[in-house]
Amino acid sequence: MSISRNVGKILVGGVAVVALSGVGSAYAGGAGENLYSTTTGASSWSDEPNSSMAIRDKAEDGDSVYSLYDRRYNTGMRLENWGGVGTTLYTSGDYANYISKVTACVNLNNSPDRCGPDDRPGDGN
Repeated sequence: MSISRNVGKILVGGVAVVALSGVGSAYAGGAGENLYSTTTGASSWSDEPNSSMAIRDKAEDGDSVYSLYDRRYNTGMRLENWGGVGTTLYTSGDYANYISKVTACVNLNNSPDRCGPDDRPGDGN
């Protein structure tokens, strides 16, 4: 009888620790807000719950666009959109490894690329 009571206390204590640490909330809410970055000619976004993100070419200028983005467990990723004006390209969805940063950029030949501001959860953008 004493052993089962101790096991019950341990299980209840473990559940309380997980609940207070917020481990479960990351899966439920993703990054916690919509993320959006724009620059002349490109927009990149990830809507709540941030399982995927998109990059859209907005200018008829012949320049490709891309998004620099991070996921919960992977950083420094890049999604290229070579489709031309009006096209939108999406990443695959992953609720556990949600999008945590987006940056829209235009690939300029013979010049430094033009990028919008990073947008991360809680940064006020």
